[in-house]
Amino acid sequence: MISTKIQIRFNDLDPMKRVNNASYSSYLELARLEFCNKYLKIETLEDIPFVLARVEIDLLSSILPGDEIEVRIWVSRIGNSSWDFYYQVWNEKKQITHAKAKTVQVYFDYRKGQKSAIPDTFKRFLEAELYL
Repeated sequence: MISTKIQIRFNDLDPMKRVNNASYSSYLELARLEFCNKYLKIETLEDIPFVLARVEIDLLSSILPGDEIEVRIWVSRIGNSSWDFYYQVWNEKKQITHAKAKTVQVYFDYRKGQKSAIPDTFKRFLEAELYL
């Protein structure tokens, strides 16, 4: 599992003084970036070997100004050309989960403009983060 601390910015908040639901997707993106930083050498955007195909988010508890949160990410399924990341938006101080999420990624070669089967080398990275 990879954990990413999130800095809550003023523009993440809605008029009700809580993190706006649209900001959660950005937090998940930061967690995926941490996965890339851990396993891949990304020099250009075309080096990112996947495209996001689906996002599901269950909001469980509002994030408020001053909350200290982290996004935990792990692999929950590996298929032939796609895999699932599962996420937990966690508040260690309050011991609560603010959100749970799942995304589906498809292995994609941006230079060729097509999806393909997950190569064994990349599959090993996914298996290293696999937690069912």
